[in-house]
Amino acid sequence: MVTTADGKPISSVSVSVVGSNIATQTDDAGRFKLTVPAGATLNVSYVGYVSQRVFIGNATTLSIVLKEDAQALDEVLVIGYGSGTAIGTRLGSKTTVTSKDIEGKPTANALEALQGRVPGLSVLTSNGEPSATQSIRLHGSGSLGASSTPLFVVDGIPVDAGSIVSTNPDDWESITVLKDAAATSIYGSRAANGVIYFKSKQGKAGERSNITARIQKGTNDLASRKHIENFMNTQELRAFWLETGFRTQAQIDQISATYGDDTFDWGKYYYRENTSYGEYNLNISGGSPRTTYFISGGFYDQEGIMYRSGFKRATLRSNISSKLNDWARVGLNLSGGQDKRQSNPYNSNNTNGGLSLLALPWYSPFDENGEEYYGVTIPGLGRYSPRYLADMMPTNNVNQQFNPTAFVEIVPIKGLTIKSQAGMDYFNYRITSLRYPSYAGALGNGTVSEEWQQGAQRTMTNTIDYRSRFKEVHDFSILFGQESTKYTYSSFSAGGSGLTDDRLLLLGNTIANSRSAGSSKSEFAYNSYFGRLGYSYSNKYYFDFTLRNDASSRFGKNNRNATFWAVGLMWEAKKENFLKDVDWLDNLSVKASIGTQGNSSIGNYESLATVGSTVYNSAPAWGVSAPGNPSLAWEEQTKTTLGIQGGVGGGIMNFNIEFYKRVTENMLVSVPYPYTSGFSDITSNVGSLQNTGVDVDLVFNVFKSSTYYFTPYINFNYNKQKITELFQGKSYWIVPNTGVSWAVGKPVEFFYPIQKGVNPQTGLMEWYVPGEDITVTRKDDSDVTSTWNSTTLAQSTGLKRHSPFVGGFGFSSGYKGIFFDMSFVFNKDKYMINNDRYFFVNPYNFAGYNQLKDVMDYWKQPGDNARYPKYGTVNQFDSALIEDASFLRMKHLRVGYDIPKKWLGVQNFFRSAKIYYLGRNLWTTTKYSGPDPEVDSNLALGVNPNTKQSVFGIELQF
Repeated sequence: MVTTADGKPISSVSVSVVGSNIATQTDDAGRFKLTVPAGATLNVSYVGYVSQRVFIGNATTLSIVLKEDAQALDEVLVIGYGSGTAIGTRLGSKTTVTSKDIEGKPTANALEALQGRVPGLSVLTSNGEPSATQSIRLHGSGSLGASSTPLFVVDGIPVDAGSIVSTNPDDWESITVLKDAAATSIYGSRAANGVIYFKSKQGKAGERSNITARIQKGTNDLASRKHIENFMNTQELRAFWLETGFRTQAQIDQISATYGDDTFDWGKYYYRENTSYGEYNLNISGGSPRTTYFISGGFYDQEGIMYRSGFKRATLRSNISSKLNDWARVGLNLSGGQDKRQSNPYNSNNTNGGLSLLALPWYSPFDENGEEYYGVTIPGLGRYSPRYLADMMPTNNVNQQFNPTAFVEIVPIKGLTIKSQAGMDYFNYRITSLRYPSYAGALGNGTVSEEWQQGAQRTMTNTIDYRSRFKEVHDFSILFGQESTKYTYSSFSAGGSGLTDDRLLLLGNTIANSRSAGSSKSEFAYNSYFGRLGYSYSNKYYFDFTLRNDASSRFGKNNRNATFWAVGLMWEAKKENFLKDVDWLDNLSVKASIGTQGNSSIGNYESLATVGSTVYNSAPAWGVSAPGNPSLAWEEQTKTTLGIQGGVGGGIMNFNIEFYKRVTENMLVSVPYPYTSGFSDITSNVGSLQNTGVDVDLVFNVFKSSTYYFTPYINFNYNKQKITELFQGKSYWIVPNTGVSWAVGKPVEFFYPIQKGVNPQTGLMEWYVPGEDITVTRKDDSDVTSTWNSTTLAQSTGLKRHSPFVGGFGFSSGYKGIFFDMSFVFNKDKYMINNDRYFFVNPYNFAGYNQLKDVMDYWKQPGDNARYPKYGTVNQFDSALIEDASFLRMKHLRVGYDIPKKWLGVQNFFRSAKIYYLGRNLWTTTKYSGPDPEVDSNLALGVNPNTKQSVFGIELQF
């Protein structure tokens, strides 16, 4: 059995017999089994730990403890710059998710592996499209105007968040989230919202070739169909119409005679069941004493629940690193792929998408023979089937992604490392949209449009770092570096109409006077200088100082440069004499850091007054299109963190608790501007925002032995947001067209008229009258009105836009080759406007459409305590649409069997084999009545809901 120093089992450890081809890997419980000759020696190795050679002798069982390799861990868990220093990276606050928790998940995006596993990190999948990218925030929303998305770094090179969905999750060795200033300030310019560092897999020096093949097949369905099942059936809706007087008995009888009395399930028609999922991966890794390699290929194919929704991706990766001699090392990582993605276009308020459930239940898209109406409108409904629309108006999006990284590293003298690294994040995206000439809705007038988008972000980094140790107690390191980044984007498009034949679909076949064309171009650049100084004494007291200066093309000429810094301290308390002999305490360390980071996540030309073309008096002309702001400067953040981490009970529990205060100043916000200027707003540096909170991370090893283990975990974050200053001396601001307000001293809150309920005597809806200060929620039962006015009744609802309490829990377990893992995620006090409900519970305003069963609880006579007002009045857009979208969701389930080596016989072909089942989003509990509570938005509008997957897989190692 192979474990860490604190007794935790390590899976996937390479165990080989020195001088032979006999080798294996440990399972999830850290166990392995080998048949070896007498007197053999084992080589035991794993990334991030010191390799060991173990002489077997006559032993039949072994307990091997691997020690952490400080330098190796730095490279795995984040450096980004230089050769890595144990001082700098150990001081920083970070959480790492390893390949075991990333690979095999039935989702196209590796970011979901972070959900519920990293305290303080909110990860929400807001869309059921297979190609969707998650919404991510660390320690709350850090700005009221600029982006709050973390910086993504792949093998030391910054990339766009969208690039992650085009890469293979199976290729990642680890994903590390850097959280505090000590860890992030070295990245300076874009690290205000944290850093997420992806490290790709590498081969291991001296390891025989290892081939791993994984096949997964399964199905997709809606994560929840609760919102569909609550619509009225045929009998209920007809009775409701009759009761309200919307239809007479004679009219109901006529409808029954024409369409019958059956109820058609539109939910299963627009949101299909059991669509296909498949994933296929093959990788080869290994190495000689000087050269390591990792080569992989993968194919991912997921069909969406809605028509015209799907994602297919093919990827290739080749990582090679070679030690040329005792002082030089080179490496080249090549990653590329192509994916085809389709997204259902009928979201928002569209009866072919988010509002499709308004269809009357007695209509059917199938005739009496069971044949689907194809090419003709569905009787009564008056719409074409979604399958026909998908066939006649396809949109094909093809993305080609390329992410090369190369480095040269030399060590001219002991302790001194010079490294140069270059990389690129490149994409080429093509969008082809068609409407076939044979489409019945526009027969003989087909259309075609083509658009190409191309972007490349090139990064070059040069570092010099020196590390030394004096008198066995003084560790010293210093790093100097320079980094430059340049991004270029260009696009062009063309379109036309008048196609007459389904076989002639090129742009050249469109009518000449119907053609249009367009193009665009955008660029930005950064240039940075940075340094880091680290010191530790006796491996007990650590100090780290970081300094970085960034220049960005996005800001005014005199404000392009900004300097960021951080100071970190750590005390290894367990190593003190007064704690050394405390047996129940395995380890204990205290960390503190303070530092600054910058945010530049705005448009590329916000500081410039730009011009654009227009038409004036029927002639081409130009005019000022944006006002610009030459004083525009960096948004700045100061973050203070205090943490304590350790372990107790011989590895029974490991804990990490951190408190933080995050203050953002000079926020990049679109500030309202007098309309007489010709512009409505201008991006400026204004105001300040504060986030304070705590992260808690607990991991338990309840049971552990050579045959079974059970390791539960729980983590959570509580974050308190407060706006401390706005702009132009304002104490509050109602953000137009969002339904949220900014008020000094409060978090971002929903701002709407607050519904009191239905007056039992009149049957009219009543609303609370706001007080003089509309930022203070006022619910005075003696001061209400039945007269609707969306402006005068609006006030702060007291409901927060962002959930303050997020986290996750779960466990890993196993017994004699059987493994069982489960993880849950939760959001508490999360609120969202259910915009769809405005249509689904408004039977008078949207008469003639199906409605939720809830509307049957309406006022009929004096004394009724009803949820909805009397029929004939409109349900208004008010606080009743703001729902509690808190949720608890089983995110992942894995159960399988690691086939014993003895079952594989004496053959030398298979090294190991396992079969397993994977589930995703199998169970959800929430009070939210809409399609999906996980949406990260102030308003859910016709969303394509989240899906669940049931998948079976097999993994073979050769």
